Parts: sequence; C-alpha cells; structure tokens
Amino acid sequence: MFRKTTAITISLLLVLTLLLAACSSNSNNGSTSTGTTNGSTGNGDKPANETGNEGAAGSASEEGIVKPEDLKYPEAFPDVPAPVDYDKSYAYDDMSKSYAIDIMLQGFINQPATKDMIKEFYEKTFNVKINFTNLAQEDLVNKTNVRFASGDAPDVVLLGDRPIAQALFKQDQLLDATQMLPYMPQMMNYVTEEYRKWATDDGKMIGIPRLPTFPDVWGNFIRQDWLAKLGMQMPKTADELFAYAKAVTEQDPDGNGKADTWFMGAAGAGQGWGMMAGLIDMFGHRSWNVKDGKINHPMLDGTTKAFLEYAKKLNDNKLLAPDWYTIQWEQFKSYTLQNKIGMVNYPGWNLLQEQYSASQNNADTMKNWAPIPPLTSDMNAEGKLGPGGTPGGIIIVSKKVGDDPGKMKRIAHFLDAVQYPNKYYWVGNQGGGPEIWPDYTKVTKNDDGTYFYDSDMVKLQNEMKPELKGMMDWQSVGYTLIWERHKYSAEFPYNEPGDKYQDEVRAYPRVTNYDMLLNLDGPTTNRLQDFVQKNEISFVLGKRSFDDWDQYVEEWKKAGGQMLIDQAAGQLGVEKP
Repeated sequence: MFRKTTAITISLLLVLTLLLAACSSNSNNGSTSTGTTNGSTGNGDKPANETGNEGAAGSASEEGIVKPEDLKYPEAFPDVPAPVDYDKSYAYDDMSKSYAIDIMLQGFINQPATKDMIKEFYEKTFNVKINFTNLAQEDLVNKTNVRFASGDAPDVVLLGDRPIAQALFKQDQLLDATQMLPYMPQMMNYVTEEYRKWATDDGKMIGIPRLPTFPDVWGNFIRQDWLAKLGMQMPKTADELFAYAKAVTEQDPDGNGKADTWFMGAAGAGQGWGMMAGLIDMFGHRSWNVKDGKINHPMLDGTTKAFLEYAKKLNDNKLLAPDWYTIQWEQFKSYTLQNKIGMVNYPGWNLLQEQYSASQNNADTMKNWAPIPPLTSDMNAEGKLGPGGTPGGIIIVSKKVGDDPGKMKRIAHFLDAVQYPNKYYWVGNQGGGPEIWPDYTKVTKNDDGTYFYDSDMVKLQNEMKPELKGMMDWQSVGYTLIWERHKYSAEFPYNEPGDKYQDEVRAYPRVTNYDMLLNLDGPTTNRLQDFVQKNEISFVLGKRSFDDWDQYVEEWKKAGGQMLIDQAAGQLGVEKP
C-alpha cells in the first residue's frame, strides 16, 4: 500500500504497549493463503467508498465454507494481499437480520466521540447496533475480567496480549476461534501456521491473532545534530550511550542557556517502561530463550537486573525528563518535538512526519534524527534487537456468541471486512477514510495490486474537532502497516527518509523469538506481569536495594516464575537451569 500522507498522524498509536507489548510487531512475506475462499482481486470496478449492505436478504448461502477441522493455514503472509470477492465471500450472512454487537478494545485516545461517524457507517452498512468501548490497556484488562466474571461478557474484545485470553478460555468463557474463522476469508490470509500455534492452547484456538500495527519498525532514534554539537560519535555501547545521555542533559545542546534538555523518558503512563524498554536489549535477550541447552529468562541471567541498574543510574543522575515514568505518551511528545529530548524509541516514518509538522514544515529538522544500530554492553557483546514477528494481539469472542449462529456470522463478516485490504478497511483508517471524509481522502488501486491512500491533512485536521478524536480508536480493529509504503514527492519530504529508516530498523539483527514457540499458563503470566510492574520501578527509584536482588528473584519464582520456567523448559524440550 502506498500512502501520500496520513489523515491524522499515525504516531498517535500507543504501544502498545503493545504496543509496546506491541506495539512489538511483525513483518513476514511469502505465499498466498489457502483460506475459505480463493484470494481473488475482489472489488472489481466498485469504488472504494461504496456503501450499503451486502448479500441478498433471505438467501444467505454457505457455499464454499469449510468445516473448522478442514481449515488450512498459510506458511507466511502474502507478498501483496488482495481483497476477497466481497459478495461471494459473505453470501452466508443474512443481511436482513439486525444484531447488537458489544465490542471492546485498547485505544490511544480513549474518549467517546460526540458524533461517531465511523460507528454510524458501520451500523448502517452491516445492519448492526454497536456498543463501542475504547479503553487504555490496563483499564481494558480490568474491565474485561470484571465483565466476564459478572456474566455480562462483551461479544468481542481486541486484546494486546495472550494471557488474558488463555485465562478466560480455561474458564470456558470463549468461543473456539476455529468456529468463526471459516467465515473470515480475508483474515485467513494472515493466520499463518505460526500464528495458529501462537493462539492455540491445549489443542484449542483461544482467539484470532491480530496483525501488528507497526511490524518490527520500532527502534532507538538519536539526535545526530546534538551528537555533532557535542563532538561525539554514534554510540555503540551502553557506556557510550550513558556518556551521551549525560552530555545531552548537562551541556545545553539546544544552546538556550537553560538546563531544560534530557536524555529520554518512558512515557508509559506509569504502567511500564514504554520507550525505555528497548534499552534492555543492550544487556541480553528480553524474554524467554535457550542458553547452553537450558531454558533462560532475563530474570535468571542478570539481564533484567542490568537494565534496571542502568535505568537507576540514569534517574540518579537526573538524565531523564520530568515525570519520565508517569507521563503519558501524547504529553511526552511536547518534550520531544520541542527539541528537549535526546533519544526516543519510535517508528522512523512517524518520528520524521511528526518532527516535520511540529517544525512548521521545516524539512531540515528531519535530519536531526537517525536510528541507532543495536548496542552492546560488557555482558552482551552480540548487538541485536529484541525478538520480532509477534502478532499484534488477539481477538477473543464470548462463548455465548456461538449460541446465535447468525450473530456469529455477522461479527465474522464485520471483523473480516475491515481487514487489509478488504472493502471497508479504510473506513476506520486514522479517524475516517473516504467513506467518512469523501472531500479529503481517496483510495486508488495501483497496477501492482497495492493501494495509494491520499488525504488532505490540513483540511482533515481542521474538520477533526477535539470532540471527534475518539473516532481514531476504530483503527485498532484492523489497522496494519505491514504492507505500508509511501508516495515519494517533494510535497511530503518525510516519506522517503521515513521508509528508509523503517527498512533500516527492520533489517537489524534480532534475537530468536521463543515466545512464538511457547504457550505458557495465562493466569500465571498475568500475575507475574502485575508482580513485575509493581516491583521493578522500586529498584529504579531506590525504594528497594539491589542487594536484595537474589531475594527478589526468589519472590518472582514463587509468584509464578518457577512454574513458567518448568513449562517453558518442557515445551522447548530443554533442561531447566
């Protein structure tokens, strides 16, 4: 897909934390799918902004729908995905019947839109009434658990990670995803064999793996103009990076005579390490791995300790921005884009686009940033980034949905129709595609099967009033940049260098992703994540001494770490430490 520019800057997306949890992400390529229909080019001569219900009322057909046990999964993503034959693919759905759909997801604006035109479009097009709940990650997890426990389960939840899904499935709360996948031919192009294994627990598919938004393009970016001013070279080691951090904070690189520049910040709203999480790669593998024929984890080999000691050293020397841990992602941008921060962890295209806009379209400011190749340290001489290829989360469906086959099919139809590059993919694209803003956006199919998305950013931003910003969270339903490229032109100077930087980060060597081979206990993983989040910050802030580290590791094991060590060793067929 080619993009001239974006309606509202993509970089509003959080990590996912997933972002970061996700916002860790995946990029594969390869063969075409063997899904439930052939991957035909689909829309024919229909314009991208055509609306209206699809399928003849009362004549729903299941011709071509395979049985769950006959589903086949591709080995890799298609090189250039094609939209499915829309009318044929969803002929099973009796559009004369109306359904109510309750959907929850993790957003990044997380506020209601006073006039949600995307929701109105979906409701009219799919003959549904939608209850749309967009929440921050922690709030989504809490509310999901409460609603399922109370018997008021939502129909669909788009989670950022797998453990919650595993826990709910073990409670017999979720529909086996293979019951719905036969009705999702577009998605079946993307549920690879690897993805299927990732989403399978005890022989059952607990949910549908989601495509990542940012596919392995997150990287550390440094102010190379400040490096030059400080007379420093691109850092290669943790020590050299610390020297840069200290110089950035103490030597006034912006030249305003004030002590108002800092090295970095987490910007995780107090819920994790956010941007700083990537620093752990300097010290070792950030997740489960195999070392000397034995199962290993960063808590066991000193990687986590070294990272936390490094973060404490940054904090003790006051090299991190004010409120570096508690500040939210969007608020932190005011530091970065006002030239107060020396390093960020970001997708390259988004960083350059934001820098260009914040500087009133000064293209020279984009030269300030450059990606840092993977860094090393005394305990890790092999410079690699963290594991790649992870799904962007998981879609779970309440088991009660299966009691109404018509509703299940409508949900499948809706979720599949908004996947790339299906007919309604662009509707929720960054606050609304051509169906919502016909005067400002359009989608054109190129000869090679890719798509050119064109929007007038200035006009659209003028129309996107603050009370409408919540509409942007709809893109969390299916938005992905796996096949994203941009149209190169002098009018949009950030596109070419942005793509170049993202390609550069994708090409950096990465450690093996053992998590894709593991299926660890979900409830235990959740408890352990909560335990770590509550305790790690105490070491960095000096509320707990590193002299207690061995004791803390034992606490971690008792909190569930040992159980997961045993499981991981067994599943990978290696010895325990």
